Amino acid sequence: MARWKLANAHYVNCQDSEWEYREVDRTTGRSIRKSFPVPRMLNPLDPADWNYSWGSGSDKDGEIVVCYAGKGESKDYVFTGDPTPDMIPVDDEAKEISASFTERWRYKPETDLPGQYSQSLVDKFQAEMSEIQAKPVQVEGLAELVAAITIGQKQTSELIEALVTRRRPA
Repeated sequence: MARWKLANAHYVNCQDSEWEYREVDRTTGRSIRKSFPVPRMLNPLDPADWNYSWGSGSDKDGEIVVCYAGKGESKDYVFTGDPTPDMIPVDDEAKEISASFTERWRYKPETDLPGQYSQSLVDKFQAEMSEIQAKPVQVEGLAELVAAITIGQKQTSELIEALVTRRRPA
């Protein structure tokens, strides 16, 4: 069936989500309309986004389930594109599809805890950054360049000293 449960807030490319731009041409007075497909924000913490809910009152809970076109149930949000690591597979077909992205993601959440994938990326980038910052910068020929600059500065100061002593009246 290819269905996933959202473990974290997502911008999902849904078929029914578009933004309409309207303007009126000043010379002709005709209205111009253009529609653009835009991602839809789905947040599992927002009850308004739930497509499956149970309980009532303060005990009400729910979830968001997304699927590919023709591969889910009538209540599911239909999306296009690739699944993300924060989408938990609900059925075997979704597990197969998610497994095909394992190498690209290099992390696949095993629980419903929100923010695992994004936090793992932040941790990875911080580790790489501190590793790079810990290494000293080595530039080929830097020692020779510093030596040449030092010699040039010494020669310049000697030249200035010679000019100053030459101008002084004895």
